[in-house]
Amino acid sequence: MEAPKFLELKAREEVLEVVHGTLTPRLPKFFLCVVWLVLPFFLLFPLWKQGTIGIVIFFLWIASGIILLFRQYLKWSRTLFVITDQRVVDQEQKGFFNRVVTQTRYDQIDEVSYQVKGIVPTLLRYGTVRLELHGASADIVVPHVLRPAYITDLLNDLRTAQKPAELAKQHDVQ
Repeated sequence: MEAPKFLELKAREEVLEVVHGTLTPRLPKFFLCVVWLVLPFFLLFPLWKQGTIGIVIFFLWIASGIILLFRQYLKWSRTLFVITDQRVVDQEQKGFFNRVVTQTRYDQIDEVSYQVKGIVPTLLRYGTVRLELHGASADIVVPHVLRPAYITDLLNDLRTAQKPAELAKQHDVQ
């Protein structure tokens, strides 16, 4: 699997899974953006009768609709959760110029769990994956993940595969 552009892989690190959130919970926002983009076409003749000011309002309305729709797409496409064989990386795009990236190694994860809550998430099989980290570190919460049970099982398998290697390293040091 190919690594996302923002992620610099370490030596001999391999990307196992790249997880995007499902579009289903974001559909109402996308729908409102599309309505905002299409609405000025219904008001085309009344706006254009106003002359230059009406034409300017029409094109500003279209431009704002395109920007809002692009912003929603950007937030969805750049919010992702990357699972490698050495660590997990959570990237959350909150706006055009606001991105939060959190990464952790498997030895720092205490517990991995998932939650599927509601009728629509149950029917469409998406949920929230939660990674509880050691100490005062903030937990990693990945919402709207398709197949959360599979992702949780994969992370737990990787955690248990890392523990024997850690014990062997500690034993060799002593």
